[in-house]
Amino acid sequence: MCVFCKGKLKPAITDYIEKIVNYVVIIKNVPCEKCEQCGEEYFSTVVAKKIESILNEIQEISTELTVSVIDYEHRVA
Repeated sequence: MCVFCKGKLKPAITDYIEKIVNYVVIIKNVPCEKCEQCGEEYFSTVVAKKIESILNEIQEISTELTVSVIDYEHRVA
């Protein structure tokens, strides 16, 4: 159940976008649960940890303004 509107959650796929200092990371095809009513997205603990790991790796190699697009399914497979 959605914590904002109490709507029903259903499995979905989304793009996760994060701006970190001087660059933007887009992680495509991330599994989530999405509220059918308001559209709020929720990530499982496992997925959230994998996103965090991907972001940490990108931070180590990004030193200038850039946009990184990563496919979640290919990255964690």
